[in-house]
Amino acid sequence: MASGDYSIIFDTGEPAYAVDRNGTIVAWNTAASNALGYSSSNAVGRKCWKLLQGQDAFGNQYCCEHCPLREMASHHKSVNRCRMYFRTADGKLKAFTISTLVLFDRHDRETLIHMCRKEPGAAEDTPAFALPRKSSRGNSSGVLTPRESQVLKHLCDGYTTSEIATLLSISVPTVRNHVEHILHKLHAHSRLEAVAVGRRLGLV
Repeated sequence: MASGDYSIIFDTGEPAYAVDRNGTIVAWNTAASNALGYSSSNAVGRKCWKLLQGQDAFGNQYCCEHCPLREMASHHKSVNRCRMYFRTADGKLKAFTISTLVLFDRHDRETLIHMCRKEPGAAEDTPAFALPRKSSRGNSSGVLTPRESQVLKHLCDGYTTSEIATLLSISVPTVRNHVEHILHKLHAHSRLEAVAVGRRLGLV
């Protein structure tokens, strides 16, 4: 395992890998090899998005040259957890919840360490985009309602909860409920991530 200065962090039993600010994999632990099928020698030195081809729950490419996680890290913004599907060495998709630790060196260059947690009972997990289409009635991952779309648009425009309530003539608790539904449907863990997902999906 080429872990370099990250040996202590990489002692974890969770699959983990590190990328530099250009998205090049610089460290890859044994658990990542076991979970994803790529050896350290095959992973280190490659671009993360080319190797793992990360996708969100809707089949949209999440890993890319201008990765939103790296963009947030470079601006010293908190990187929240997210859920992604990585392509394994045998061509299958495997779901992980990704937690990211950002390290800065003395030249303020960032390295991102991704901890990949396989959710309990998710061995047979199937991406939403690989399932047959179903009616969105009662389906939490269905399309946003018109009101939720309005709230998401206002979030994209940078409005606060109270400002959105005023704009839409609804109560603050109602706005919060809409935001919670949006986060759940878009599999997002924060408003910022919901905005990023909404833009990728063309919802706003």
